[in-house]
Amino acid sequence: MVSEGAETTNSTIRFADNSSVEMRPLGVRDGRLLAALATQLSTESEFRRFLAGGKRVHSQWVARLVNADQVDSLVDGAIATNEFGSNLVAVAESIRSPVSADRAEFALLAADAWQNLGLGTLLARHLATRAYRSGVRFWEAVMLTGNHPMASVLGSVGPKVEEHSDMGLLTVTHALVPTVEG
Repeated sequence: MVSEGAETTNSTIRFADNSSVEMRPLGVRDGRLLAALATQLSTESEFRRFLAGGKRVHSQWVARLVNADQVDSLVDGAIATNEFGSNLVAVAESIRSPVSADRAEFALLAADAWQNLGLGTLLARHLATRAYRSGVRFWEAVMLTGNHPMASVLGSVGPKVEEHSDMGLLTVTHALVPTVEG
């Protein structure tokens, strides 16, 4: 069952076993959760997201995300909670272009155990709603050619309007649909 949180930027999915996943903006208080997620990625997941790897990439990523202004740099996370505690299991980013205020770069990362379950799509739709409300109309994403799960996630937020590939990388632009969530 999906229920809205107290803030319009939060959503919670509750499961029958009393566990839940909360989707909400991330900030300074989530640095530990971000760092933990970064260290739990498989080499493949790390490469798909960062097109590189290593602790330096992780520390730069965590520092950038905890300092997101939630205006031009929107960062949402999916935090899974059960009787044993809470873990960040996915992160979506929408970073506004300094050249064109209606465009933003989109990126998504999900913990290996949470991939291909639909959570990335839900989180992307959640963030797309926030991005659209802030004036973003197009998301651009750079991914490995053949990354079909990411292509599917992007297709869920709006139609593809541009695509080009170069040296194994695919750059796609999707128009955001104003009513992608609720």
